[in-house]
Amino acid sequence: MDTPLNREQAITNLQRYLRRLSYEGLEGNRVPIDGIFDTATRDALIQFQQDMGLPATGVADKRTWDLLFSEFLKATDTERNSEGLFLFPKDPPDYAVSPGDALLLVSMIQLLLLELRATYDIFEDIVESGIYDENTEKAIREFQRINLLPETGKVDEATWNRIVREYSNIDAGVQ
Repeated sequence: MDTPLNREQAITNLQRYLRRLSYEGLEGNRVPIDGIFDTATRDALIQFQQDMGLPATGVADKRTWDLLFSEFLKATDTERNSEGLFLFPKDPPDYAVSPGDALLLVSMIQLLLLELRATYDIFEDIVESGIYDENTEKAIREFQRINLLPETGKVDEATWNRIVREYSNIDAGVQ
């Protein structure tokens, strides 16, 4: 039965697979993961079909879907066998990433929040800039609130670990 919810879930998965493959060097835009089959999703699907030598229809037929899912599984299997995300700094013991910080770690936090946006349906104003700005702090506070963590607006080890766990659940398809 093709209910709106099933269709939205299918589109969300399609977008998740296309987005993940965009990190592997396949051409195409990094589509939003919002469950809406818009022009960006269609264009990314057409690009995937072209890259894979399939008819570029912009329709996720069975052949396209099977190949897309297969490529997604290959990409995530490689990732699971790699080193993974680096650990949060342990020194000093009470280290936290705070507003005003401009670090590679801030970029990683922002990227993870952007990936979590579809699951949490928040973080609309996050931009991957590497600068811990007001919007990043607001998103972290909201993430902490939802996950019953102390709402400090700073990313300490507990907040980092929860962000990584939530991202890992998305990547593994756990919802």
